[in-house]
Amino acid sequence: TSGTTGNPKGALFSHRSTLLHAYSTAISIPNSLKEGARILPVVPLFHVNAWGLPYTAPMTGSSLIFPGPALDGASLFDLMEREAVSSAWGVPTVWLGLQGEIAARGRNPKGFDNLIVGGSAAPRSMIEAFETSGVTVVHAWGMTEMSPVGTHGLLSQHHHRELTQDQRLDLQARQGRRAFGVDLKIVDEAGQALPHDGVAAGDLYVRGHGIISSYFEDPAATDAAFDSAGWFGTGDVASIDPEGFLIIQDRAKDLIKSGGEWISSIDLENIVMGHPEVANCAVIAVPHPKWDERPLLVVVPRGSYKVTKAEIDNLLLTHVARWQLPDAIEFVEQLPLTATGKVSKLTLRQQFAAFELPRET
Repeated sequence: TSGTTGNPKGALFSHRSTLLHAYSTAISIPNSLKEGARILPVVPLFHVNAWGLPYTAPMTGSSLIFPGPALDGASLFDLMEREAVSSAWGVPTVWLGLQGEIAARGRNPKGFDNLIVGGSAAPRSMIEAFETSGVTVVHAWGMTEMSPVGTHGLLSQHHHRELTQDQRLDLQARQGRRAFGVDLKIVDEAGQALPHDGVAAGDLYVRGHGIISSYFEDPAATDAAFDSAGWFGTGDVASIDPEGFLIIQDRAKDLIKSGGEWISSIDLENIVMGHPEVANCAVIAVPHPKWDERPLLVVVPRGSYKVTKAEIDNLLLTHVARWQLPDAIEFVEQLPLTATGKVSKLTLRQQFAAFELPRET
């Protein structure tokens, strides 16, 4: 596993789960996985076998282009152009850099027309920018223990063709619908199933042919991961809409509990990423003497200008309640990343463990 929220664990796959996952991914995302496609997996081979692409790509007649160590926007752009990459797969952090390079050059790499993004929630503003430039974005979700792809956001050419651009973007910002062979359920604290109405949020459980058999030499973690009916607990808090689209609210460990109420760090981050002066950001919980926890916004500025808290508050207030606003903003040159390219909130929490919020909060 990636170790995003703790120490990495060994996840045991079978030959059967690997093969069935390849079949499932191939039929779920046919626009990307097809004969003649040239795919760039900007995801580590040590981590879920680069999302299973070393199996799925050759099975569908696609070529694989490996990126090497240079993952900045300029290097990726040049590689994609030189190797005629048609489809790229990876986490949002990587694509924000490529997006900046595309904006600087005023064009996409030649032949690049679709992007599969997962690993963490993609900001709506990022999806919109790629779509506007002619790149189709498919939001996916999964985890190591699922081999890893569990859902995909490929829109139906028939069912979704009448949607407005805003309606399409709203769906694309969600984590998609379950892939073939994957079942999803959300439950409350008592383990009771919650409705798929897009409102009720609960702990997300999954089952299917790609689920691991166990954690390597860790029977206690294995037992704790599954419920009595054999469903695997993902550690995510989510809702599911009536059409089956998954909406990840947050990792359970990243939710902020303030005065007994939950605040989603993902919701705040996605909104803040829409500000033109924010290159990247993360929201973490910091201790508060009255409210237990309060949100701290950590920002990587796009240039020399540092956005003010008033600007951020005004942006957020168009989407969330005032009590959910971050209590402070801290600026950093870069966010710490895990080996899989995700923002390491574990590192950020350690870095800001002694942070003191303004007294008036």
